[in-house]
Amino acid sequence: MAEAIAFDIAGGLASKLSSLAFSQIGLWWNFKDDIEDLKNTISTIKAVLLDAEEQSMTSNLVKNWLEKLKDALYDADDLLDDFSTEALRKDLLSGNKLTKELKISNLTELECMEDHGPNGGQGDTESFFPSLKVLRLWNCPNMKSWWRTTKPIDDDSNEDDTTVIRASTMAFPCLSSLDIKYCPLTSMPLYPSLNEKLKLVNTSSRPLKQTIKMSITSTTPSTSTSSLPLSKLKSFHAENIEGLDTHMLDDCLQNMTSLERCFIDSCHLLLSLSGWQQHLIGLKTLIIKDCKEVDLEGMQWEPLKNLSCLVIDNIPKLVSLPIGIQHLVELKSLEIRNCSGLRSLFPVFQHLTSLEEFSIRNCNELELSAAGMQIFQDYTSLRALWLETIPKCQRLPEWLQHLTNLQLLYLVDLPNLTSLPDEMRCLTSLEELCIRQTPQLEERCRKDIGADWHKIAHIATVTIEDFQ
Repeated sequence: MAEAIAFDIAGGLASKLSSLAFSQIGLWWNFKDDIEDLKNTISTIKAVLLDAEEQSMTSNLVKNWLEKLKDALYDADDLLDDFSTEALRKDLLSGNKLTKELKISNLTELECMEDHGPNGGQGDTESFFPSLKVLRLWNCPNMKSWWRTTKPIDDDSNEDDTTVIRASTMAFPCLSSLDIKYCPLTSMPLYPSLNEKLKLVNTSSRPLKQTIKMSITSTTPSTSTSSLPLSKLKSFHAENIEGLDTHMLDDCLQNMTSLERCFIDSCHLLLSLSGWQQHLIGLKTLIIKDCKEVDLEGMQWEPLKNLSCLVIDNIPKLVSLPIGIQHLVELKSLEIRNCSGLRSLFPVFQHLTSLEEFSIRNCNELELSAAGMQIFQDYTSLRALWLETIPKCQRLPEWLQHLTNLQLLYLVDLPNLTSLPDEMRCLTSLEELCIRQTPQLEERCRKDIGADWHKIAHIATVTIEDFQ
């Protein structure tokens, strides 16, 4: 057991020493050769451990040695974490002018990056990473503030506005992409100049709120929209963000007038998505996932005329597709997943005549054979259709014959689907048919001998798989 643990720790040490972060530290601090020597030592230890595993079964001396080695490796792992943390902090304080991309990850003891706040001493930011374009902060669970001396701020306090003004001097001047995951930062340099990506996962909403407030404190009637914070941002991903409610999300998205991709996931304070759509006329991809209180019916869909991809995943209040989706005349891809309350797609689909890909998965109450599904007679543009885990699907309806340009058809986990319709022979463009976990079709679709084989014999690729 000890040898397995030691081997895993040694492997982790080797990975850390091979990381880009340690390579950069070695170059900056001029001990790249020392890091290489340490990597070679770790590799030797791993090789010895493989032999020690066999000997430990019969030798108490080897067992004792393995226990001591395990403890030493744990200490070395902690030391590397401390070293990389301190190296990054010193580099920040020195204002390294060459760094364009910085990733800080898996530093569980890291609490802050600087000892002084935005208004004093070493916190002076005139040269604060002037070349930095990409910043990633991942899995630093104790990093709640960029500055050690920053006091906790209440969202509604007057001090919040003052701090925003002071912290605005700490903004990264060239930062274009920011990615924060599992890092509870409530105070950090602001990021109004982002023009590529902002991804926030399991973190606080306060820095985002402060960045948006910069427009409130500085905007005048003559200020152009293009000068607003985050107005050049192209991609926004918000997942399980503490404090992100409907009002705050509206305020944020209204600023993001250049947004092309928006991903909203596990934001449980959201009740609706409205008030921002008219500002995002260039939006191309919208993904809404695991927002259990959101009601999509009141959403303004009409301004999103350029939307080409829509994903709706685990929205319990969705019973039917919102009527406003009919305005998405450029929609090319629609995916609906895990919507247990969804009962009907009618009558919205008749307006989505540009749709090329449609996927619907794990919708237990959906009736595919409803009379309203005759609307598919206009769906000559559809190229790919994926139906998965729809228990009420007992047969594929007649509208299937109208999908004359369909190339890919996936039928997955449809336990009550007993046969394929004769209309399958009308799908002359179909190139691939995949049937998975649909046991009643297995025998019927066997090559040359199945009862339904003649309906699908013209298809170039037929795959039948049973994962049960």
